[in-house]
Order: sequence, then structure tokens, then C-alpha cells
Amino acid sequence: KKNSARGFSLIEVMIPLTLFSLFLTAFLASQGYNVNDSSTNREQLILLSLAERKINELIIDPPKFTNADKNKKETKTFEDKEYQGYEYTIELKPLVIPDFAQLFSQKDGASSEAKESYEGDYFDDSTRGQRNSNLEKLIFEELRKNVERILWQARVTVTNKETKYSYS
Repeated sequence: KKNSARGFSLIEVMIPLTLFSLFLTAFLASQGYNVNDSSTNREQLILLSLAERKINELIIDPPKFTNADKNKKETKTFEDKEYQGYEYTIELKPLVIPDFAQLFSQKDGASSEAKESYEGDYFDDSTRGQRNSNLEKLIFEELRKNVERILWQARVTVTNKETKYSYS
């Protein structure tokens, strides 16, 4: 007589259990990373939103800039109950325009010759190119000085006080 009792051997049972446990471990680890990434992304979105809000407030109601405000740095906490765990830092600096004359190897920029030639006769063809070049240097120099008085740079940094995450 043949033995009709059929069953699984120990090895046949262990192989599927091992594969299932590996799959389950990988799945749970990936879910843990997804939850962590989601909370980090949520935090970054909140920081971005708060920084944009402060930039928009500066655009709508710009502060009066003076030389006393040069390199001004101010840190405050948000007044909203929802965001009291966040603080923001606003840094104000005057806009500095580089001296393009030095960048293009023209050492003196608007020289005294340029200032003198500004009062000269621009219809004289013999010095016309040089005078126009000197006039451009003078105009650029005056424009640069005026723009630096008017335009300022602002940097807003928002920080979560608990996690120390920040966004600028």
C-alpha cells in the first residue's frame, strides 16, 4: 500500500515564510520613509508659505530705508496662534551694483576726463566716440549711485523653533 498522507515539509513552509517576511519588512520600511518625507514636505511648505507672507508684507508696506538701517537684522515670532512655534528674521541691505568699468578692465570708471568731456562739443567728429564712451561711464556712475540709494535687498528666514528647520 502507498502512503496517501500528503503534507508540506519544513523547508517548503520556511521558504514562503521567509519571502513573505522580507516583503513585509521592505513594505513597512518604505511606509515609514513615506510618512517621514510627508511630514518634512509639510514642514517645508509651511516655512515657504510663511516666508512668502513676510516678503509680501514688505512689498505692500516697505519700510523707510535710511543709513541707520544698513545691515539691519530683526528676529520676531509670528503672532498667529497657529504659527507661534515659528520665528522669522528679516535682513535689510542696500543693493550694491558692481562697478562694470572695473569688470571690463576700465580701472577708473567715470574719470575726470569723462566729466570734463561731458561739457564739451558732442558734434565734433574727431572725439565723438571717446566722448560718448566717457558720457556713458558718467551716466552709469550717476545711475548706480541713485539706484543704490533707492533699492534695497531683503532676506527673510523662517525657522521652526522646535525642529530648527528653516527656509530663506
